[in-house]
Amino acid sequence: MVVLLALDPYDTGRFALFGEHGVPRFGQRLADAGLARAQDVNAAIIGNSTIQLIDPARLGAVAGLHMISLAIPGTGPREQLAVARWLLRHHPGAQLRGLVLGLDATWCRGDGRLPLANPFPFWLYGDSTLDYALSMMRMQSFDAAGRKIKLLLGRAEPAPADGYSDYDRDRVWDVHGLEQRLDDEAGEPETPSEAGPDLAAIPLLARFLGELPPQTALVLVFPPRHHKALPPPDSPAARRLEACKAGVSALVARRPRTRVIDFARDGDIAEHDENFWDGIHYRSPVARLMEGEIAISLGEARQASETP
Repeated sequence: MVVLLALDPYDTGRFALFGEHGVPRFGQRLADAGLARAQDVNAAIIGNSTIQLIDPARLGAVAGLHMISLAIPGTGPREQLAVARWLLRHHPGAQLRGLVLGLDATWCRGDGRLPLANPFPFWLYGDSTLDYALSMMRMQSFDAAGRKIKLLLGRAEPAPADGYSDYDRDRVWDVHGLEQRLDDEAGEPETPSEAGPDLAAIPLLARFLGELPPQTALVLVFPPRHHKALPPPDSPAARRLEACKAGVSALVARRPRTRVIDFARDGDIAEHDENFWDGIHYRSPVARLMEGEIAISLGEARQASETP
């Protein structure tokens, strides 16, 4: 166990004896714990696959920030806030100058529940050193240690330092595939009570905003959806989505260095089939457009933070 901890395969900085040599290519769920510790980074993108296509290098260059992507597919509010808090612990005070947080449908559930769609290593991003040490005894960590040894010996490449993973690369788009995926995704996942939606993620977001350093510019992004993935007007799902957006807007109004961008609406992006792979995953041209708007909002928020 001592050797396993000393190797620090996930590059958490805990018990490490070999300095910082990067983190192996584990996939974002495990690799982000190490990537988030980079001290030359001053901004980050956090969310799931619905914000994953935003290129941190492109966005950072326009916004004047050294940005990484900590987007982890298949995660929701609880997991993403755990990653955000881990990032803050390693970039306290004014070190973190910008943060982009993607708020997809998992943030707007109206049934008071925030279930995990996939297992998540909270122990890797948590505060407890004991929990981390005990969890490292899992078989998966021994495989991770083997990968770290290969990395130290120069027989493997580290994960991309900016955390970017482009799911659009080398894929061929066709409308029939899109239509099939939209049909497969049809249906409302949950129904709020007659008393109104119970948006459990909004209080979690409010608590996190209270922890975020006042110097950090924050942009909250509702990612685009295909028009068939948007709820019908005046439906319970539409009212739930609007209540969610209103809840987020109320939080934004109380934090001067914060902006919100709503792409989750009908319009030019949503109406064009060629913009999407499925109901919630857009293509690169949409990501480039979003990067421009996010950069503007980050600039506005940062300027506000610099105003006496």
